[in-house]
This record gives sequence, C-alpha cells and structure tokens, in this order.
Amino acid sequence: MRAVARTYSEVRDAVSVLGAGGGAHPWLFNTGVAIWGASFILAAVALVLDGPSGLRGWLGPSLIALTDLAQILAGFPFPADCQLTIDPTCRARDVAGELSWRDAAHGWSYFLGAIALQLSVFAMAWRLHGDERWGRLDLFALIAGAGGLLIFGVLFFATGDDPGGHYGLVQRFALAAGGFWVLLLSAGLLIVGRLPPRAENGTSAGGRGSVSAAHPR
Repeated sequence: MRAVARTYSEVRDAVSVLGAGGGAHPWLFNTGVAIWGASFILAAVALVLDGPSGLRGWLGPSLIALTDLAQILAGFPFPADCQLTIDPTCRARDVAGELSWRDAAHGWSYFLGAIALQLSVFAMAWRLHGDERWGRLDLFALIAGAGGLLIFGVLFFATGDDPGGHYGLVQRFALAAGGFWVLLLSAGLLIVGRLPPRAENGTSAGGRGSVSAAHPR
C-alpha cells in the first residue's frame, strides 16, 4: 500500500516545513521569517550603539544578527526541497540522497544560526557585566545560557524528526526562548534609553557625552 502524506502537526513537524517546497503558500511563511529576522537585526544594531567600543560591545549583538541572517537564508535562498516529516516521498528522497544542495544549506543555516544565538547569550552576559544601567541582567544571561545549552542539546541530539516524534514542540519551545531573549534585550534598551546620563562621580549629568561613564571599561 502506498504511503499517504498526512496533515501538518505543530507537535511533530518543524516550522520550516511550512516554507518547504510542496506547501500551500511557502512564500508567505518565508516572508514572515524574513521580517522577523530583520527586526532582530535592527535590535542588534541598537545594542551595538548602546554598548562600549571594541569586541566586548559588538560581539553579542553581532551573534544575534548572524542568527537571524541565518534564519532568513534558510527561507528564500535555501528553502527545504519538500516537507520531510509529512510527505513519505520526500523522506524516501532524503534517504536516497536525492535532495538538492539547497536543502542541505537550509539545514546548516538553521543549525549554525542556533549556535550563534546560544553564544550570543554568553557574549551579552560579558557585555552587560559591570554596566549598572542594566542591573543584574548579566547574571540572568549566564543562567539563561546554561539553560539554553540544555535546550540546544535536546533539540539537535535528543529529539529526532521521525513522523511520530515531538520535534515540532521542542523546536517551538526553543524558538520562543530565543525570541524572549531578544525581546528582553529590546525592552532593556527602551528602559536604559530613558535613564539620565551619569557623570564620573555617579550623579546625573545633563550632557550625552557623560553616558560613556556607565559602560564598563
């Protein structure tokens, strides 16, 4: 009996299946991912402008921007060839090694983007350490980074993409955690931007030039 393609499941299937070839409207999903990624890149630019000069100031934001550049690339330039966890024919092509190099690039873009996001948490902990304006967000970032390592391990090494698995659920949890991380940084920028500049003696100052005193040296 010929295997029949089943319907999409948020629990079993990866989100990128919605943008794969053979889907109903893959361009719609990939456009949404591109807009989502572009917003994160803009947040990364704002973080660079807020931080000190040098490696400490731009490493974390650069990793965040790299994350979302990778997600954008996994959409329009490198979409998945077909719906792997839905279409049995697609899975057979994968086993036979008949999928294109774009499909492979899709997987690698997603994987490298996840690594960049994980590293960004630790890089931002380094960036925020000693910056009084951000409170103890550096400690939160360290704890979140440790939790992120667990999520990363479960997503890529403990959860398979078999038709009966729960990869989609784990992936959605990981994506939500990444989105919350960037949202938290964006909210922090809005709060920090409303604080009065600090002079070298710790008192409020009127000029913007004194804001650099709040940055760790």
